[in-house]
Amino acid sequence: MWSLELNDTEISLAQDLDIVYRQPGVAVVFEDRVAFGDDAFKQARLHPRQTQTHYWQRLNAEPITVSGRAINNHADLVYQHLLEIKRLSKLPDNEPVFVAVPSNTDPEQLSLLLGIANEASIQISTLADLAVATASTVAIPGRCTFLDNGFHRSVLTRLETNGSVTRTSYSEMPETGFQSLIEGWVDAVADLFVQETRFDPLRIAETEQQVFNQVLKNVASCEDEFLVDISHAGQSRRVTVNRSLLATKSRQRFDALLLQIGDPMTVVLSHRIARVPGLTEVLREAGHETHLTEPLAIFSAAIAHENDSAQSESGVTFITQFASTDCQNEPGSDRGRRPTHVLHGTEAISLSDFVSDQNQSSNDVRGFRIELDESGYRVLPNAETEIKINDVAIDSSTGVGPGDVIRNDSEEFQLIRVIQRG
Repeated sequence: MWSLELNDTEISLAQDLDIVYRQPGVAVVFEDRVAFGDDAFKQARLHPRQTQTHYWQRLNAEPITVSGRAINNHADLVYQHLLEIKRLSKLPDNEPVFVAVPSNTDPEQLSLLLGIANEASIQISTLADLAVATASTVAIPGRCTFLDNGFHRSVLTRLETNGSVTRTSYSEMPETGFQSLIEGWVDAVADLFVQETRFDPLRIAETEQQVFNQVLKNVASCEDEFLVDISHAGQSRRVTVNRSLLATKSRQRFDALLLQIGDPMTVVLSHRIARVPGLTEVLREAGHETHLTEPLAIFSAAIAHENDSAQSESGVTFITQFASTDCQNEPGSDRGRRPTHVLHGTEAISLSDFVSDQNQSSNDVRGFRIELDESGYRVLPNAETEIKINDVAIDSSTGVGPGDVIRNDSEEFQLIRVIQRG
């Protein structure tokens, strides 16, 4: 089946659990063409007036400030971007697609989306609340808040979980939208260049774009330190950036988010917002219990829903309640909550194969091994290598579950749970 996740930080389309498109909801509008996604991001600082970043969030027919061929308003950009996604992913005409949208999408926007998709020959079979569907893959009883960030605002979705996951309310936080965060990170890196090289990369669009590209790439990789290297007029300059610098730059925004969340509670983080430097640590320091969702969670939820639900005869409805993917487990059993695969780069390796294939040489390279006992999977670090789980260093055997991220000096391994039903 096909599933489309419409978060404009990274719009994702998958066929079953195979992601065939994952790019930001950004466009650069020229007179004769439009660049979307990664291609647009690479030109955004070179052509700031032509860059459009609000069209997925606004999802309306309001005109844009700069128009191009066949592009006059936000709805036109959504339509053209859907065609781009369809072309690059080879999505067949009128193929049923499960579509997940942020909690703050209103009824008028949903109606417009259905019409635009129909014009693009994309058949939306199911419309679902992204937070509810994603959180249904995490075994958490009671109340929690699902936290995700779009390009211009974070969305906090309050959930009730009891055999099913139900949305009770949502709120928005513009201060911690992805664009606001990255503007701060770029400024922090530019200040570092001024301090260490006496060169301000923000004075020139070309060097500003270079900083922007590299900050984006390295924040996504979650490395503790990374190099930013810029070239101009035949000269190359570089600085070493620590993620803690970016976390410090975002601290005031984090504090505003903490006020919005309120008293200590369970917070479920999307894989997107979990990559924001320092955020998970700030939440835990404030007393919140955090759970990370896997990058494929929304697609696992879509498959489970497709297999368990009869199609409605009355058309497409917006789903804000999902059966928990753990509701089939026997009471008291943790087996259904265990991870099933290790996500390493773009490969998902069966945990049973990963455990059985471990040998001394591979453990020396990775710096850890994974074992299974009665309580579940555990990570055992080697004494010579620093191993972190969810950015916290460990020095002894530590239990892990779905969503946990294991890092050594150069690699990242995420534990995920693939759900198969039918």
